[in-house]
Formats: sequence, structure tokens, C-alpha cells
Amino acid sequence: MKKLISITILFLCISKYGYNQDLDTNKKPRNEKKPIAFTNGLSTIASDESNELDIYAGIMFERKNGWGYGFDFTRSAYTPESTKGIPPIEEIENFEGTELPEGIEKRFPYSGERDNRLYTFSPNVFKSFALNKKRSLKILTLIGPSIIYSEDYEYRAEYSPASSCGFGGPCFPGSFGPSLDYKRVQESRKVILGGFSKISLRYTFNSVVGLELSTYGNVNNVKSVYGFQFGVVLGRLF
Repeated sequence: MKKLISITILFLCISKYGYNQDLDTNKKPRNEKKPIAFTNGLSTIASDESNELDIYAGIMFERKNGWGYGFDFTRSAYTPESTKGIPPIEEIENFEGTELPEGIEKRFPYSGERDNRLYTFSPNVFKSFALNKKRSLKILTLIGPSIIYSEDYEYRAEYSPASSCGFGGPCFPGSFGPSLDYKRVQESRKVILGGFSKISLRYTFNSVVGLELSTYGNVNNVKSVYGFQFGVVLGRLF
């Protein structure tokens, strides 16, 4: 009987030790899983005029001590110089006077594609800095090169004594007065290289969802821009 009790106690001890080892084994891979974050949201440039809210998206792989690498995609739109303000009288087609009517309406093609655009793909390295013990508040700095696809448009203004319903889509109430109708006369599309940088302030509600506010910049030989981004962060954040 004593032997049976001894064997039973030994078996229970071995079972308990084995169970604890399984727990430790199961825990270890979980702790070793590296953070991965998917970011996306709205972007707007602050360095120029724009008629659009843009978008951005990215993926970030954190490796060790806050260092990691990722990929960022941002679409930025900015207003062409040829559509800012009112052009000089001599550059306006079909106008023979000396002074335009005050408050004249500016009309653009109905396609809605009015601004120039930059589509940037940026592989980058980053470093994160925790601002509290829970690591729920962080600052992240990113830097890297950019591959940029640019779309540049030039417009020419034509004077219309009465706004043309055929230009720019349907007529709206009050749009029958004189107008400047902007026609696209030139477009340029090219792929160039640039440099990308970004600083983000990120707050995570839990290990899978958070918010971020960022400022970013892109330097290139077509149009260097900087602006702000606000978006959602999803993934395995810590």
C-alpha cells in the first residue's frame, strides 16, 4: 500500500512538472512573436494648396529593441501653379477686354482630376521609443528611399461670357455668369526616386488596435512635399 501511495505521489509530481513545462513551452513562442502593424488612414499635404484629402497605408515589422523595417504607400495631391489665382490677362484665351469681371467663376473638367499627384512607395527602417511603462504610447521615426510615380498637369484658361453647361458637367443654380474654363493642355507622367521620412505618435488601446498621428516628408526633384497623417493601426502591436 505504501508503495502504491509513493508511486501515485511520484506520478502526480512528474505530471505536474510536465504540465508546467508545457505551459512554459507554450508561453515562450508567444513571448517571442514579433510585433507587426498595419497602418492606414487619411493624409494631407501642408506645404502647398490641395483640393483633396489623400490616403496612406503601410506595414511595419518590429524586430529587436524597437528597431524594425516596413513599407509605406502615400498618395499626395497638390494644386498646379497654372490654376492658382487668376492668370494674367494676356494668357487668357478668348478674352479681349482689359479687366475681368469681379469674382469670376473658375470651372474645371468634370473628370475631377484637377490636382497633380505623387504616388510614393517607400521601404524604410524605423525605431520606436516607448513613452510609458505599458508601452501603449510610442514615438516612431522612419526613414528610407522612395519610388515615386508623378502625374503633372498644366492648364490654360479660356474666357466664357456665360458659363458653358457643356464644359465641366451639369449646370448648377447661379453658374450662368461669365467664367474661366480651365482646359488641360499638357500632362507629364514619370517615375523618379526620392527620400522619405516620418515621425509618428501612436497610442494603442490594446495589443491589436490603436491610433496614430504623423508628420511626413518626401524630397524629390519633381515636387518635395510634407504633411500630416491620421489613421488606424491594426495587428500584433506588442
